[in-house]
Amino acid sequence: MSEKIAVLVGGSDLFSGMRGISKGTKHIYKAIHESFDEVVIINYNYFLDFGSSLKKLFNYLSSKSNTTYVILQLSRMLQSALNINLLITIDVANGPWSHKIDRTIPHNVKKNINVYQSIPNFPLRSYGMQTVAVSADTIIENIDLTRQNIQGIAVTHSTIENLMVDKVITWIKTNVE
Repeated sequence: MSEKIAVLVGGSDLFSGMRGISKGTKHIYKAIHESFDEVVIINYNYFLDFGSSLKKLFNYLSSKSNTTYVILQLSRMLQSALNINLLITIDVANGPWSHKIDRTIPHNVKKNINVYQSIPNFPLRSYGMQTVAVSADTIIENIDLTRQNIQGIAVTHSTIENLMVDKVITWIKTNVE
């Protein structure tokens, strides 16, 4: 029987107080942790070395075998090493260089739910875009929330994580076997 591991990878921005784990990540963890054998949380901020965190995560996950993964906002590092049942990407951005992010979803991802808004937000000018599958076997669901309001709140790069938390939890619980 395969082990079920959830990996929550997310970032903090200037307005989050640079705390280690975002409020959205904590909420998702509380809602899903009983559905998994293990939940690994990796958080970073705009000024810290995300690559070091991912290398540690990669080494850890590479030591696992026969595992099911649900991964939020994970980098390309895992694209050839692991099979990923569900990849949820929420407004993946890199400030004014957001348009330079490689948004292709590799062949080892079974399904990607990509939620984004495409308006650069002050002060970092971050915004998301559509993802595209490398393989015809990968299911991509792009959800564009540009110029949308949820619960009376405008969707921006700064608000999208907290506005989508309940949906993310539902998607995870629905897609976990």
